[in-house]
Formats: sequence, structure tokens, C-alpha cells
Amino acid sequence: MLEVLQRAYTLLDTVTPLTVDCGQVCDGRCCQQTADSQGMLLFPGEEELAHREGFTLIPADGGTLLVCNGTCKRTERPLSCRLFPLFPVVEEDGRIRAVYDPRGYRLCPLVRECAHVPLRRDFVRAVRQVGRLLMQDPACAAFLRAQSEEIRTLGRLLPQLTERTPIMRRNIHHNDG
Repeated sequence: MLEVLQRAYTLLDTVTPLTVDCGQVCDGRCCQQTADSQGMLLFPGEEELAHREGFTLIPADGGTLLVCNGTCKRTERPLSCRLFPLFPVVEEDGRIRAVYDPRGYRLCPLVRECAHVPLRRDFVRAVRQVGRLLMQDPACAAFLRAQSEEIRTLGRLLPQLTERTPIMRRNIHHNDG
């Protein structure tokens, strides 16, 4: 299981949702302890990897939540943080689809404005690849299926999130000078 998680982390090491730091859009709300941010649900086996300074683990329905102090290194983030605002949903036919996670609706402007903010193609692909990889581990596969069902249920309440993920058709380079 740990090997699968490490491979999943590697797939997401160099890709992010936007070409710029998406934390600049919302002042890093997903990394702050607020009433809207109650932590990120850890994948099976991640508890072993999450005992770092600045992380608090909280037992919750369906697993363990990780709450950080907002200053963790990208390389130390759990899988849910690296995937956010998407999630690799397992369809009934077994295919993996990268969808906006409706659980982030109140927190993330990328989720709320999903029809207007295209995500990087390599990020969306990496989320799907991570989903396929995690399906190779029985515990992670069961977790993905359970989370997928919850996401489908919540998605029915937020119909705009059931549309396809908008993807950047070309890279946009920003000039800092």
C-alpha cells in the first residue's frame, strides 16, 4: 500500500490545477483552519506518513482527517491535498473520471467557478492516473468506491459539477517582469 501511495505522490509532484499557484486566487483557504475547512480525508495507509510537525490527525466517519497549520511543504501534503479540487471518481463501469469534488464547494473558488476556470490538462490526466493506480490496492480501491458514491450523491445537489472538467487547450505563460 505504501508503495502505491508513494507512486501516486510522484505522479502529482510537478502538476498543479492552474499554471499559477491556485492559493493566490483564494489566499490559500484550503490550507487554513476555518469553519469551512475541517481537514482533508486521508487515504488508507496515509496515517503512517502523516505524523509530521504541524499536522493534526482527527478520527472521522470514513477514516482520518488531517488538519495542517497552513505551512506544510508541498512534498509532505497528503494525497487529498495534491488532488484537490478534483477527485478520481470510479464510475460504475470501472473507468476513472477526474471530477470536481463537491465537498470543496464552500471552500474553493475553482470548484464554485468550475465552468469558467479551465484546469491544466496534465493535472487532470495525473488525477485519472492516480485513480487507476490506487485501484490496484484493495484498501484504496474500496476507499475510492466509497468516496465516489458520496461525491455522486453530493453532485446531484450541485448540478453544475456534473459537467465535464474544463481543461486548458494550451498552456498560458505569465510574464512576471
